[in-house]
Amino acid sequence: MLERAAGCLENAGRRFFRDSKGALRGQRSWYPHFTQSNGTTAEAVHLSHSASKTSDHQDSITSVSWKSRQATADTWTPVLDFLYPPRTQEFAASLLLRPPRRLALRRKKKLIPALTRAYTSVAASLYKHVVPDKSVVDLDVKRANQLERIRAKEELRSILDESKPGIYGNYDKAWELYETARRPKDVSPAFLAHLSRSTLFRNNLRAQWVLRRIYPRDRSAEDYLHLAKSYLAVGKPDEIHRVCKDAKGGGGDVLCWALAFSHFVNKANWGSAEKFWHTRPTSSEKALLSAVASELDDSNLPTKLFDLAKVLRSQESSMSWSGLVHFLLDYAFSNSRVAADVSTENLLLLLKEYNLLGFLTAQHYFRLIRTLQSSEVRSTFTKSIVVYRNVRWQMEQEMPPADLLGAFLRCLAHFEITTGIHYFLGEYARFHGQPSIDAYKNALIAFSRAGDVENTNSVFEQLVVHHGKPSSRRLLTPLLYVHARVGDVTATRRQFERVSKEFGLTQNTVCWNILLTAYANADDFAGAFATFDKMLEKGVQPNSHTFGALMGLCANRGDIDTVRQLLELAKRSPVRITTPLLDTIVEAYCNNRELEKAESVAETCLGLDVKGSRVRMWNVLLWNYAFRMDLESISRIRSRMDSAGVQPDAMTYAALMLSLVLRGQTDPARRILRTLHRSNHMYATEFHYAIILYGYVKERNRDMVHIIFREIKERFKRPGFTSRLLVLKNQLQRDLELIKTGGRAVSGANVRLENAERFLAETIADFDKTNMASKEPLPGAGRLPITQAFPAMYYEYLITAYGTRGVFHRVKELFDQFLRDRKSSTSERPAYDVAPLRLVSALMLTYLKSEQYKKVEECWQITFPRVVKMATQPDLDEWLADRLLRAEETEQPDYPIPSPVNSHKDVLLSSDKPDILALKPPSILPACRFLLSRPLSLYMRSLAYRNETWKIPQVVAEVQKAGFPLTTFNWSTYVQMMASSDKPSDQVEAFTVFERKFMPNFPGWNNLRRGYGVRPPGVPSTIDAMENPRRAKPPNMLGKESRRYWSKIQPDFMQPTYVSMVYLASALQAFRERSIFDGGLEVGTLFKVAPKTIAAIADMPYLREKFQGVLLRRRQEQGDKKGDSGDRDHFVWTGGILGVGGKPRSPTAVEQSATDEDQEENASDSARPQQGVIHDEAPDGTNAPAVETELFPGDVSTPSTKSIDPQDQFDIEAEALLGSRRALLEASEALLDNEHRASADEGDERDMSALVDDLANPDEGAPEAADGRQQQEPPTEHQGQPEQEQRNSGMAQDA
Repeated sequence: MLERAAGCLENAGRRFFRDSKGALRGQRSWYPHFTQSNGTTAEAVHLSHSASKTSDHQDSITSVSWKSRQATADTWTPVLDFLYPPRTQEFAASLLLRPPRRLALRRKKKLIPALTRAYTSVAASLYKHVVPDKSVVDLDVKRANQLERIRAKEELRSILDESKPGIYGNYDKAWELYETARRPKDVSPAFLAHLSRSTLFRNNLRAQWVLRRIYPRDRSAEDYLHLAKSYLAVGKPDEIHRVCKDAKGGGGDVLCWALAFSHFVNKANWGSAEKFWHTRPTSSEKALLSAVASELDDSNLPTKLFDLAKVLRSQESSMSWSGLVHFLLDYAFSNSRVAADVSTENLLLLLKEYNLLGFLTAQHYFRLIRTLQSSEVRSTFTKSIVVYRNVRWQMEQEMPPADLLGAFLRCLAHFEITTGIHYFLGEYARFHGQPSIDAYKNALIAFSRAGDVENTNSVFEQLVVHHGKPSSRRLLTPLLYVHARVGDVTATRRQFERVSKEFGLTQNTVCWNILLTAYANADDFAGAFATFDKMLEKGVQPNSHTFGALMGLCANRGDIDTVRQLLELAKRSPVRITTPLLDTIVEAYCNNRELEKAESVAETCLGLDVKGSRVRMWNVLLWNYAFRMDLESISRIRSRMDSAGVQPDAMTYAALMLSLVLRGQTDPARRILRTLHRSNHMYATEFHYAIILYGYVKERNRDMVHIIFREIKERFKRPGFTSRLLVLKNQLQRDLELIKTGGRAVSGANVRLENAERFLAETIADFDKTNMASKEPLPGAGRLPITQAFPAMYYEYLITAYGTRGVFHRVKELFDQFLRDRKSSTSERPAYDVAPLRLVSALMLTYLKSEQYKKVEECWQITFPRVVKMATQPDLDEWLADRLLRAEETEQPDYPIPSPVNSHKDVLLSSDKPDILALKPPSILPACRFLLSRPLSLYMRSLAYRNETWKIPQVVAEVQKAGFPLTTFNWSTYVQMMASSDKPSDQVEAFTVFERKFMPNFPGWNNLRRGYGVRPPGVPSTIDAMENPRRAKPPNMLGKESRRYWSKIQPDFMQPTYVSMVYLASALQAFRERSIFDGGLEVGTLFKVAPKTIAAIADMPYLREKFQGVLLRRRQEQGDKKGDSGDRDHFVWTGGILGVGGKPRSPTAVEQSATDEDQEENASDSARPQQGVIHDEAPDGTNAPAVETELFPGDVSTPSTKSIDPQDQFDIEAEALLGSRRALLEASEALLDNEHRASADEGDERDMSALVDDLANPDEGAPEAADGRQQQEPPTEHQGQPEQEQRNSGMAQDA
């Protein structure tokens, strides 16, 4: 019906279309009008059936749109919208607002043959044709075009916003949208920038047209620059000249010229560059340099300059090129990036080329020197010295400016380089009469920081001669600091008194701070606080450096409470709180092994508004996690540093390398150090070398130890404390293995460690005291100041080695020699009180082996009260409370601690002390809790060996009463000695202690016999990397090596040992034998006090090893079987760390003799280059050619005063060799320097913390005995091997 109604409206809608005068009819059709409007355009009717406000019968057709209502009545077009709901009508109308760009094609209706009647929706013959109103149609088209333009503009903006340099877009689509949007002026600049990236010629034409669309007064310099870039993109740079002319009025000519000129320079098109140079704008040279800076390729500029020099040599006359050449040289020499990236060799060659061409002037040299001096990279600054020496040769009569020479001295002091100070002072005196006061001040600062007393005094004397007695304390403080740096309190106080007595000046805060630093470096706690108290009594106002020295001293001892009290005193005083003060809190917590609290403090400090870098406190955390081999925590700390914007420094990278070294990955750590140094991310110091050296000593890779130490001597001339100590350990290993392989006895009066003694003598004779002034950590010093650690630590290892092997007369000679070398004024003090604690422990071991038990007791009687005094926390509460009260009464603080973001200020100031102590025990500093571990074990053994076991419980009670906890080694010794006693009560005590202390951690015999132990809580899983991967173990157990290592970090975690169990089994046998007489009463009592221990002993497996053989089966003791040295083939890289041209080499079984080493070193020294010549020889055994770059001609005498530090000279030589064949050498290193390519035996890796195999602790040696490998001699009756605890030998704790 609807279809018929659509076909004939007269029949279907007669009653609907009826007005007051009758039916509404006409001969014109409504459809033509409807067809013209298409029914789909935006000008179509809005279908609406709102209520009509008229009363005519024409209300039925008022649903047409507002445009249709303006037409005549005979143009109204009825539709069938009444059939649809209002919401559907509104939806259809909304779709008509955005018409499609073209009409959709309609498929022609297909007639069905079987259907005789065709239906239609149009009755064309019934109505007249309706002519549409033209105004209505035009208005609809106009609105549609406007909407189209808006849409095109928005889409174009989105394309331009997403456009980025280097990314090519859809330029044709953008142009179509630009045209559709009627070329909007506000989008034209951005569209021009977009077109400038296209390499198509049509887009260049479009760019020209777009620029013309912008009114000249509205064009910016960037618009002209974009058009110039478009010409460059299509390969028409010559057209830029016209653009420059057009841009001259708008100020864009400089940018366009710089673009074209830089393009020709980057392409080495020197003809066009020279032509364009003469058309440069009339702007200043500074403006031209600034414009060119963003366009020139700095990385290839030196290469282009060499190419330009080649072109200039081919020219008959190069005078027309003068301006261009000077401009490029000025740019290159004033650009810090260009000057830093070019190698020293290429820089000298570049200067030589242009000097021969006659373009260089002295000002070019001086400009280049100033640019190099402004760098914070040491290797870059060193180039400035090389360039200065070059200009002094090229232009001998040219006078260098005074400020240039002063800058050299200032930079040398900044980098703490002393080589070259005298040279530049001499240059100053030669050209300017005498050095200025400021030049002398910088020279004094440099020498004082190096601890060079002799040169400091000589420079000060020259200052007095030239300028008279100084009237400023700034010139006197270096005289104090040079002694304070090495902890020489006496000399520092003498210079302190000279300030007032000789120079008539009052000591200010800086002078007092230096005196406090001397006490702090000498580890004199009482002297430091007495000086601080006197300073306050004198009315001298302390500053942040004052409190920093005191807080650092307390933090090193782990005295967190005193550190916080001092921080509170500083807060209440007018002292600015700085980051170094907060670093001490983190350090104190780390020394007490409270890493979670330390990390919390470091996190809190990130939210504080304090002055200073926070990298040190995070480095301290990294180091402590590195010692624990906790890679997960290391990664977390590094990520937090990055997120907080804390930039890593050399110590950060050192901690990461140490974590690799401890896990046995020394070769990757060595390659990382080489890469970081060559890329200028850090400067490799001797401390970094020592970390790598420690790894190779730990792995017993003596070939690499020899190579690395030789490089240390070549680069630093005089090795420092740690490097020599590690090599001494290596020499001891070598001597002992030579004795074993030679068939000689490893113990007895005839044993002589020749190589180790020779090296010790050389070390003491050649040791440079200026190394004591280093601020870097001193691994191996045992937290002692360098003045006490040297040479005591060297003697300790030799005395321990000799004492263990019974060479008692040699031990006495070495100890007497040590006392003579000390030359201390404290000669009235006992010898054992002068020697460090570790050296006294070595003597106690020697006396124990020689059965001089009275001597052992004498050492203990001196050591025990000494350690109690060292470890007791100072009672400063009353003194600090008085000072805090005075600070509150005098004035309010000017610089309070800023409130952190998370409001955790109490983390910094709150004390860990309990408020009320019912019974206050002696307060022992947590960092000093285990100082008595080694001496106590030796003393307990001496008591047992002389049948005085009844004293052992008394000694242990006395130690515990003093506040010292016992370690797992102490309790193991206690159990062994009490179990070996003849008294049943002592044996019961041994069982009781073992049941209470060790049985909770008993791992079972299957694990104990292999040396495994229970994994303590908090042990990182990455520590398992120390174990042999081919030997599986349970995941809840620690392997032999990791258990031994973790015992140094957590010595109070009780780990039962195989040897102690054998001692208890021997005592249980004695109980059973006596049960025949007492009816088993003692055995029953023993079972009541230690049931788990007896049950474990009952399950002890039968092993064919000497501990069970001697103690349980009473067999005769026999010596150890002679075995191999335990060496394995190691990977060897002849290039060392920074050497160039190295190659892998097959390792030797035994290192060369010392004579051969000396001859090789002498030959290498004689082959070193002369002063003024950069000369590289290929490393021994390599095919790399030597590289020689001439700094001075051979016939020119060079000054005898050195101006370049040896380590910088080493780097320059390596850089020259690497630069000549960089691609080949680096590819060779990356390919060959790989230990996985070498056929190395991946056998067991032994812990090198002990110097010699026979010094191992019986408790720790038990697993080896249980497995039938290297064993120890058990004691017979009251004689036994002394327990050798795993001391803190090396970097694992001393750093």
